Amino acid sequence: MAENYIAIYNKTLIAEGNLAAIVRQVKSIEPPQAAKLPVKRGRPKLGVQSKEVTLLPKHWEWLTSQRGGASVTLRRLIDQAIKNVTPEQVIQMKQNQLYNLLNLFADDAGFEEATRALYRNNKANFMQAIATWPKDLQQLIQEKFVAIHQLHSGKNNDNGPA
Repeated sequence: MAENYIAIYNKTLIAEGNLAAIVRQVKSIEPPQAAKLPVKRGRPKLGVQSKEVTLLPKHWEWLTSQRGGASVTLRRLIDQAIKNVTPEQVIQMKQNQLYNLLNLFADDAGFEEATRALYRNNKANFMQAIATWPKDLQQLIQEKFVAIHQLHSGKNNDNGPA
């Protein structure tokens, strides 16, 4: 299944499609701004990122006693959790993704009502709360809400977080 991306600028949907199409469309709108990113630790060519994890001593002891060490064990546990995602976890991930999109409208009328309706799975209140938002984004947001609403109803067997 191909991934679908969106590009939003100033509360306006400016591009939608695969990554190559998004890049092409965005480049045609505004010249890219060259920002120098700091060099990070880890193995960037492999996508490995070094970050901090805070654990109790007993957890560190257990992690270091595992085959491959702490990093390998954490990656293995995370991979296992990703493969065994429950329907409730899928709903929660999709709700959180939609909430992040709704944050574009955090200062606008209807944001709080839409957020409450999202987590309560109240379709009527959600649609009413976003009724004054820009139509192109409103349609995208409605589609995402309906997909979540269907998951709550058990009408969709999608087990992916995307």
